[in-house]
Parts: sequence; C-alpha cells; structure tokens
Amino acid sequence: MNVPNAAAMIVILLVFYVGTRYCAKVIRREIAPRIATWLIFEVGVLMSLATYLSENNHSLIKAALNVADSLQVTVILLVLLVERRGQRIRFTRNELLSLAISCAAAVVWMITKTGWIGFIGFQLVMFVAYFPTFESLWRWRPGPSPEPMEKWSINVLITLIGVVVDITGRRDYLAMVYPLRAFILCIAVVALILRWKRKNSIPRRRSLLDSRRVERGVR
Repeated sequence: MNVPNAAAMIVILLVFYVGTRYCAKVIRREIAPRIATWLIFEVGVLMSLATYLSENNHSLIKAALNVADSLQVTVILLVLLVERRGQRIRFTRNELLSLAISCAAAVVWMITKTGWIGFIGFQLVMFVAYFPTFESLWRWRPGPSPEPMEKWSINVLITLIGVVVDITGRRDYLAMVYPLRAFILCIAVVALILRWKRKNSIPRRRSLLDSRRVERGVR
C-alpha cells in the first residue's frame, strides 16, 4: 500500500472514530450542536462530492475526506433529528440565511451542471455552514462548550492529512480545496472552544481567590 492510499485509510478511520464519539455525546446530551450547521454540511458535502466526481479526472483516493465526511455528516444529522424528535427546531436569522445560500447554490449547480463551478461554490457553502457554530461558540455562557474539543482537534489532524494526500503524487488542485478549507475552519473552531474554556475558567479562579481571602480573614 503506497503512502496516499495509507493516508486515505487513516483519514477514513479517524472520521469514523470522531463521528461515532460525536454521536455518542449527542445521545448522552453532553453537547448541544446546531442542527442548522449539520443541515448545511449535508447539502455541502454531498453536492461537493457530486460535483467533483462529475469531473473526468476525479480520484476517490484524493476525495477520501469528502467521501468519509459525506457518510459522517449524514449519520450525525440523522442522530440529531431523532434525538430532538417532537421538538420544534428553531433557527436564527443567520442560520436561515445560511440555509438559503446553501439551497441557492444547489439549484445553480443543478441548472448549470458545471463541475468546477459547482465544486468551488459548494466550498463557499461549507464555509457558510460553520457560521452557526461560530455564533454558538462566540456567545459564551457558563457551562460546557456546545462543541467537543476532542472531535475538532482530531478534525484538524484529519484535514491536515487530507491536504498531504492531495499534494502528493499527481497534483489535483480541485480536490485540494476541500481539505484545505476544512483545515482552516477546524482550526478556527478549536480556537473558539479554547476561548470558551478560558472564559469558563475565569469565574472559577475568582471564586477560588475569594475563598482564599475569606479563609485568611477568618484566620
């Protein structure tokens, strides 16, 4: 097995691992992800894969991350919908705008049937898909982060491997856009989770300092 094939297999196994862990956390209600993000991801990954495979020079090895993501996102979305069955799903204005952009991009691609235009367009859709998660993480409140650090840290590793796979051997710049875009956005999510954790630690430090002052006063 050559290096690109081995790297593609590692990517698929890691995506399967983090996807399983993510679903388990959703079922145990340890995290509260935004359904809007995963709905847009579903449109984005499936259409991105479809447009890439419509090109004559496509490679399943180069598109390993896109293929694995398509399966992972579908399963996560189904788990979220089942977990919240019977509950009304509310969307913010930004989320509705993101969904509208996603649907518009899908319609344009189906009309034009131009592979590379559709592929680039859906990378923009995937970029927009992160906005609800960015918004959720930015609006800090006391308590656990709505997104798990474990998944997004491993996602950074997965997307980095995906970039390496796409720059080895025959250069496929179209396929390279997918993992590179994902790598940058996953780093942004990790940074926001770290910000969340840091802001959570500030009240604890203050509480600890106050308790120490009280103890010194009593003594």
